[in-house]
Amino acid sequence: MKRILALTLCLFALPVLAESAAPSGFLSDYTRLEKEGPFRSRYMGYSAPGAETLRKSPAVYVSPLVRFPNDAKFGDLDDALVDSVLAYTGEQLRSQLAVRTRVVDDKASADLTLEVALTALAAEAAGKTALDLVPVRLITGAAKTAIKGKDMDATATIEMRLSQSAPATILRESVHELVGDSIGRAKSEDTHMSLDALKPAIDKWVALVVDQIAPKP
Repeated sequence: MKRILALTLCLFALPVLAESAAPSGFLSDYTRLEKEGPFRSRYMGYSAPGAETLRKSPAVYVSPLVRFPNDAKFGDLDDALVDSVLAYTGEQLRSQLAVRTRVVDDKASADLTLEVALTALAAEAAGKTALDLVPVRLITGAAKTAIKGKDMDATATIEMRLSQSAPATILRESVHELVGDSIGRAKSEDTHMSLDALKPAIDKWVALVVDQIAPKP
C-alpha cells in the first residue's frame, strides 16, 4: 500500500516540479542566468558586461507591474490578492528608488526602464518536500490527510528586467523565489493567504533591486 501511495505521489509531483522549474517566458534568455546572492537567499541573475558603468545617477522609469502571462491564475487565489501584491510591490519600488535616484513617469525621459512580473503566487508547505509540492486538490485519502495540518508559507516568484532606454539594451535580468511568513496550518483545500505575510519578503527583494540599480555612493 505504501509503495502504491509513493508511486502515485511521484506521478503527481513530477509534472508539478517540471512546471514550477519551467521559465515563464517573461525574460529574454533564461540560459544565461547564474546563481547569485548568499547561500540562504540565492537567486538566478544575469548582468551584461559593463552594466555597472551605465548606472550612475540614472533617471528610472518603472513600468506597471504585471502578472505573467497576463491571464495567469495562481491556483485558488483571488484576483484581489494578486492585485494587492502587485500594487504594494510597485509602490515600494518607486518610493525606495526615489530615495536614491530620480524616478520619472515618462519612459521617453528615462535612462533606465525597470520591468517586473509576478509569475507565481502560492501557499507552500514549509520544507517543500515532494509531497508538499503536490497541490492538495490533486490528491485524496491518506495522502491528503498527510498534507493537511502542515505549516504553510506564503511564496511568490518575481522576475525583473532592467534595460537601458537608448539604445535599448538589457543590463540585467533575474528570477527571485520569495518566501514570506508562515500563514498557519493547512486545514482544507482552500488556500488562506494575505499580503501581510509576503510583505517582509517583498521589502527585502525591493532593497536588493534598489541597491543594484542605484547603489549607495
